[in-house]
Amino acid sequence: MIKFIQDTLYKMGLIVKLVRPDNNLWLQNRGIKTVLDIGANTGQFANLIQKVLPQASIISFEPIKKCYDELLVNTKNINVKAFNCALGDVEEQQEINISAHTPSSSLLNMADLHTEVFAGTNFVEKEIISIKRLDDVFPDLKINGKFMVKVDVQGFEDRVIKGGVETLKKADSVLIETSFVELYKDQLLFDGIYQLLIGLGFEFKGNYTQTKNKEDGSILYAESFFTNTK
Repeated sequence: MIKFIQDTLYKMGLIVKLVRPDNNLWLQNRGIKTVLDIGANTGQFANLIQKVLPQASIISFEPIKKCYDELLVNTKNINVKAFNCALGDVEEQQEINISAHTPSSSLLNMADLHTEVFAGTNFVEKEIISIKRLDDVFPDLKINGKFMVKVDVQGFEDRVIKGGVETLKKADSVLIETSFVELYKDQLLFDGIYQLLIGLGFEFKGNYTQTKNKEDGSILYAESFFTNTK
């Protein structure tokens, strides 16, 4: 039934990622106390991970004001602290492309393949947002104990890593969206993200979920899980 619902919404241009709590003992056993939710959108991941790790606090980052406002409403009953900014490798103000399907919004331009395989995700407006570096904001977060970093920023993942090198070295694990084909122009694909994280002392443990092209079955992108070996 879950797969049917996902497939039906996918045909409508909606991408739905579901976490199944009964299959997450391996993650629960890691003793994670805090989750950094980078690219929070309207709180979908925060609400899902709260069910998996109910004792963990969640710190969310979402740059688009409308999505941030919805995030606050959608997470008001769980332990979430939210910031209205993006994370990258340089602190600056930049224009973000907002998609008709807001989870597809990106600081990068959309590649043709994206609109071909995901109908209804074209960019419809722009907004000036604030970008900060993870290494700069991390000290003020006052995190104690093990923490996991989740990154879902539509092609901007390598910039988040480069702006958070010292923070990531302290993380227990990283759950990051990785693409195998170019969905956003100039994005770093899986191999590049893999090399960056391996260079920081992480080990690739596999793909938590992956999304395929409905036309030919090829894998487009995945949520890849890495653990810190240091």
